[in-house]
Amino acid sequence: MTRRRSRKHIPLCESLAAARACLLPQAVRDDLRARRVHHSVVNRMFTDDHIILHTWGGSDKWWNLDPRIRDASLKNKDAADTSRAAKAVRIQRVNEDFARQVLGKPPRTEPKRTIASRPFPQGHRPLRSGNSFRRRTP
Repeated sequence: MTRRRSRKHIPLCESLAAARACLLPQAVRDDLRARRVHHSVVNRMFTDDHIILHTWGGSDKWWNLDPRIRDASLKNKDAADTSRAAKAVRIQRVNEDFARQVLGKPPRTEPKRTIASRPFPQGHRPLRSGNSFRRRTP
C-alpha cells in the first residue's frame, strides 16, 4: 500500500495572486506565468477600489471592493471620486445651515484653531548659533 503525500497549505497571498491574474489580459497573464514572477508582482498590479466610497459609509469588506488594475484611468477615477465626495460635504453643510435657520437654531460654529504660542516645544533649548561653539581666547 502506497502512502499518499500530504499536501501543503497554499498561502493566501499565492491564492490571491492567482485570482487577480485571471483579471489580466491573456497575453499578460501568459507572460507572467512563463517568467514565473513572484506573487507580490501580480498583487502590486492591482488596487482595491471601493464601489460605495468609504467617505459615504462604504465598507472595507469584500463585497464593496473591486480589484482594479493600476493605470491612468484609475487615477482619473480617484480624482473624480475625491471631488465628488468634497462637493457632497459642501452641499450637506449648506443644507444643515438652511435647516438650522428654518428651525430657528443658532448657526453652527466651527471650532477655532489654536496657534502655538511658542515656535519650539517646551523643554527644548533653542539652537545656538555657530559662533557660540568656537573657543574664545582672552
